[in-house]
Amino acid sequence: MGIFDWPAPAFHLFDSLMAGLIGPFGRVLVWAALCAVISMALYMLLSPQKRIRAVKDDLAASRRALAADDGDDFEAGMALAKKQLAQSLKLVAVVVGPAVAASLPALALIVWLGGQYGYACPASGTSPNITAEPADATVQQVDTTPPLWGEGDCPVVELPAMDAGQTVRVSLDAPIPVLHHREWWNVLIGNPAGYLPDETPVERVEFDLPVQEIIAAGPGWTRTWELTFFAALILVSLGVKKGFRIE
Repeated sequence: MGIFDWPAPAFHLFDSLMAGLIGPFGRVLVWAALCAVISMALYMLLSPQKRIRAVKDDLAASRRALAADDGDDFEAGMALAKKQLAQSLKLVAVVVGPAVAASLPALALIVWLGGQYGYACPASGTSPNITAEPADATVQQVDTTPPLWGEGDCPVVELPAMDAGQTVRVSLDAPIPVLHHREWWNVLIGNPAGYLPDETPVERVEFDLPVQEIIAAGPGWTRTWELTFFAALILVSLGVKKGFRIE
């Protein structure tokens, strides 16, 4: 489990409580609204609102001065342009830290949503297409296992081992379409499906898992969780920003 996966048990618990009341589409909307409110509240608390407002006022004044310049004095015009650029960079410097800090809970939620609502394990009695790297590696499904969440049967595959003639078995523990060796970045974001063991030369195994759809109609790209979540996230964030006059 990576650092951004630490809140996952709490996310699972709240999502399971909502599951008895509303469907996947409604749950994704709730997650988007909560994410927007929490992120904007954190940004408002962490950012120097008065200072940001003052920098924006200075920047607006610089823009008006540059717009009013008639261009007769080149050096004066350059000075106005440099002042506007400096004010713009100052504004970025003031807001970037709080914005990044406020986005960290949202990143943890997005990572979890990608696993929870991205894919599903195949229905019982069916097997997904499996590919591997290197391409000549012999990888075959030999069994199934229940997933950590969701329905269906996740595959258990047999891989060649480092020792010639030997094999190892690896199970896909969650509906995540990729198994790989543990990498450095898994300290931040783990793979809930598990990892390939060190005793296999296979670098990567990909499973053609069915994609979850939270909307039953429309083009395929509109049916998954991403469009619903990010559209609602932006709209609610803008509403919170305007309603509370957050700079």
